[in-house]
Amino acid sequence: MKNAAISRQTARPGLRRLLLAAAVGAALAPLGSLAQEPNLLAGKRIRLVVPFSPGGGVDGLARTTGEGLSRVSGASILIENKPGAGGNIAANYVAKTQGGDLNLLVTSVNHYANPVMVRNSGYDPYKDFVPVGYLSTFPYAFVVPGDSKYSTMAEFIAQARSAPATLSWAFGGNGTLGHFLGVAMEQSEKVKGIPVSYKGGPDLLTALGSKQVDMAIMSVQSSTPLVKQGRLKSLAVAGNVRNKILPDVPSISEVLPKYPNITGFVVLMAPSSTPPAVLAQLHRDMNKVLVSDEYKKRLESDGSTAVIFPTVEALKGFFDKDGPQWEALTRSAGLKIE
Repeated sequence: MKNAAISRQTARPGLRRLLLAAAVGAALAPLGSLAQEPNLLAGKRIRLVVPFSPGGGVDGLARTTGEGLSRVSGASILIENKPGAGGNIAANYVAKTQGGDLNLLVTSVNHYANPVMVRNSGYDPYKDFVPVGYLSTFPYAFVVPGDSKYSTMAEFIAQARSAPATLSWAFGGNGTLGHFLGVAMEQSEKVKGIPVSYKGGPDLLTALGSKQVDMAIMSVQSSTPLVKQGRLKSLAVAGNVRNKILPDVPSISEVLPKYPNITGFVVLMAPSSTPPAVLAQLHRDMNKVLVSDEYKKRLESDGSTAVIFPTVEALKGFFDKDGPQWEALTRSAGLKIE
């Protein structure tokens, strides 16, 4: 991995646009007014494909999404986990499967990073997919075992600086948000650790519990239960503000002032071959799910936020601009898999 610097400007993926989209969503007419549209999903079987292992943050959100979408649309929802290759396996499966069930992809920043990292990844994130729901921002934390001698990020960084390439930091797959956050840690503090890739949250928790790694960079949703039990310690949360679920844990910007503000997301993608009328209904139904009390309660459990867009075109426009920023971040970090 190259040690090219991540610029602070490049590493701010669309926060102003995110807030603008939220404001637009708040001004929309009540979503119930769209109920007269024909239901093209009732009785259909929809598969939500997750590029990570069961039990992780994205997987948990996919299951909550599936429950809500089934309730709103009348479709039968299945969850299928296809981890590996930084999301490449799942993305290709959804993009290329024809006929039968409707396959949708529940994915994150790796969707845009993977084609840059992997030669001949097999899919184009813009031409092969259409976003139909901005499911959530994605809070992450820097966590260590509960009995680790490190209790602050400053202590961890000091050790990494004094003994280069001796401390390991783990993440859930190449080109994922955890990977970017770890690279940013090394580059902003000019330290060198040992990056270790795992398939997802459960594997990261196992690695921490068995002391295979010194730190894991993973979702707040996956790590917080064990943090509250004292089995893990959270040294910092990603971003420039504290997470309301862990109010006593500093933001990474508080303890590492040079650290760039990187905000991840989880998005629901449909194959671009999906009929426009079906795309439109998926988007309408997902908007209903995102504003439901059940879904809001799920997001409150890790301090994340969904974003409402008025149309499929508006949502696609957001990611058409946001995706290239993740591609640029991947290149600047020198992430490449041959």
